[in-house]
Amino acid sequence: MQWTKEKIEALSPERREALFDNARAKGSPEAQQIIDLMVEHDLLVRSGGGLPREHPIIQEIEEIIRSDEGRKAGKEASDQGLPAMAGVDHMLSAALGSKYGTGDTTSWAGTLMAEVMADAGYVQTRKKPMPVGCVAKTAAFFERR
Repeated sequence: MQWTKEKIEALSPERREALFDNARAKGSPEAQQIIDLMVEHDLLVRSGGGLPREHPIIQEIEEIIRSDEGRKAGKEASDQGLPAMAGVDHMLSAALGSKYGTGDTTSWAGTLMAEVMADAGYVQTRKKPMPVGCVAKTAAFFERR
């Protein structure tokens, strides 16, 4: 079957996600065309809304947060009494532009930062407002164990 934008749009969100997962697993040129089509036309959205972890935007967020610079920025922000996300919010905004702040990207960023901070020996204690000018409005605060 030759996949088109219209054929993929007609699928339920669950079927789209399965199609994307199968294409990623297959890794052929035809599979890559499906992935490219879904990404280009923003057709990869979960049934509850938002993007799955495998979406290229979420993957880019994860790369930034897990980078040496991202991990260091999260720890420094926490050590200064700010949410860890305050250290990387500007990095994400600079890299992703208007793609950051929609499709639950700030939620994913917070989840990924929480994983990084837990791995670094920090524990989440509460939520705090983010500094003025950040895309994310509230985020978790972490303290050293």
